[in-house]
Amino acid sequence: MQYNYFPGRLRFRDPVLRDSDIRSAALAAVRILCPQAEISYKESTASILAVYPAETVDMEALKKLVPYLLKIEPKVRFYTPKKKDEILAGIAEIKGVISRLTEKTKEKS
Repeated sequence: MQYNYFPGRLRFRDPVLRDSDIRSAALAAVRILCPQAEISYKESTASILAVYPAETVDMEALKKLVPYLLKIEPKVRFYTPKKKDEILAGIAEIKGVISRLTEKTKEKS
């Protein structure tokens, strides 16, 4: 999976996103991370683009997601339909981590 990031803009690109269940799960994770993000999906490139107010996302919190992304990355890179449930479980784990991180951020505010 290819990730492109700079403050206020995040793009994920991979053919696995053409699977509607995986794409929906990934979109839900991004929405938890930044509810005010404008999110679009482009079928021709199999990419999700999230544009958001940069000051609303804690970059230190995002860094905590890297181990979880790396955990599912090999399954995504060598995707077969048999790996779909494992990928969805990995995304669910990431959503849980994001939820915990956003709760901690709210508590600090």
